Amino acid sequence: MWRALSDPTRRRILDLLRERPRITSEVASHFEISRIAVMRHLDVLAEASLVTSRKRGRERWHYLNAVPLERLHERWFDPRAAAWASGLLRLARKVEARGERVNGSELAIDLALDLEIGGTPTEVFSALTEDPGGWWGHPFVHSNAIGLTLDPRLGGMVLEQWSEGGAVVAVVTGWQENRHLTLTGSFHHVAVGIATFDLAPTDAGTLLNFAFRAVGVVDPDLAEAMPGGWKELLSKRLKALVESGTRLGIAADQPPTPIHRPTRRRAHD
Repeated sequence: MWRALSDPTRRRILDLLRERPRITSEVASHFEISRIAVMRHLDVLAEASLVTSRKRGRERWHYLNAVPLERLHERWFDPRAAAWASGLLRLARKVEARGERVNGSELAIDLALDLEIGGTPTEVFSALTEDPGGWWGHPFVHSNAIGLTLDPRLGGMVLEQWSEGGAVVAVVTGWQENRHLTLTGSFHHVAVGIATFDLAPTDAGTLLNFAFRAVGVVDPDLAEAMPGGWKELLSKRLKALVESGTRLGIAADQPPTPIHRPTRRRAHD
């Protein structure tokens, strides 16, 4: 990672991807060096896990993966000092952006995250789908929520339980046992959001390829906070649930609530 960050061109690429995901040609357009040279820089960043890529049709999209930098931050910086520094940086960004934002502007969220989890794909998929309340929780759910369930089937709903009533967060729109999950819904405050989880076995456990895209009128502060929110849910809470059984979600002290699938009657000749 240090080698990847030592080059000013690669640091500039990370700055560009921090603003938003970009395709290869758009990244290359910001530099006087050749497209091949830019692609080599992207390869170095990918080897350091600082950039992840997704193929869409003929285009390859590149995303900033901030997890390694977050781990570096956690190791070397004092939490109290970091809190003050983060607050000042947020204030600076708001001041610098004042007058550039238009209320009600049409925004899109497009992020990706690659994460290694110490468990089999079956164990990770089970935590994702059978025990969402063990890793998904406040402050990423409604303040009234006291529980969370996912109906494990196509068309099944991700539901928040409230003391009186509840809310639909998303619907299962993609499912491949122990390999793939797609959730589509409002996810609170976005017009349409699509979250995809792809699992692949590795020597250390499971590689989780996550992507989230949202379109519609999105509050700028929500758009800014969304990448950090998903990173918290997956790289800390889901990882802790799979690797140590630690429940950091909305149902931290409760066992998962089983959802019974309807039994299918066999057809007789």
